Amino acid sequence: MDEPTASVGPVIVGVHRGQALAVLMEAARLAAELGRPLLCAYVAEDSYLTEWDKPDAVAGESLHPTEVGAGEGDAVIALSGAIDAALSGTDASPEWSLRLLAGDSAKALGRLAAETQARLIVVGTHRPGFANALENWLAGSVGARLTHDQGVPVVIVPATTKEHATPTLA
Repeated sequence: MDEPTASVGPVIVGVHRGQALAVLMEAARLAAELGRPLLCAYVAEDSYLTEWDKPDAVAGESLHPTEVGAGEGDAVIALSGAIDAALSGTDASPEWSLRLLAGDSAKALGRLAAETQARLIVVGTHRPGFANALENWLAGSVGARLTHDQGVPVVIVPATTKEHATPTLA
């Protein structure tokens, strides 16, 4: 029996500054076990207005942003260094790359999964605390929204309080 088309691509992991390393490390382990490349995806924090563009322009601008905030280049460089440092000293070190996206995080990750025929998407849970609970209440959980809208498996890595005390990305 042939495998579904969605299973030929990379393992996508949503990354951001301050994220628990457990999310990246679990995604790297899964990518290595599946023999897939790891595609780290960072959604520019100030790019949510991309979703308000004309419908025919949203996907292109989300996947290949032409306008991002001044600090986003620094964020991508910092994340790239942090990802490289985290993965270079591990047994599970798949081929990896980092991609800058724009727009709503869940929608941008979903578009990337469709474009790359991703095998699966990996995201983490929110950090504990009032500010993160408020963000979850206002914007919703990226992981929860992905599980409702995707045709590929979504893995949500729970980040415990202990893991939040460990090193984070950038």
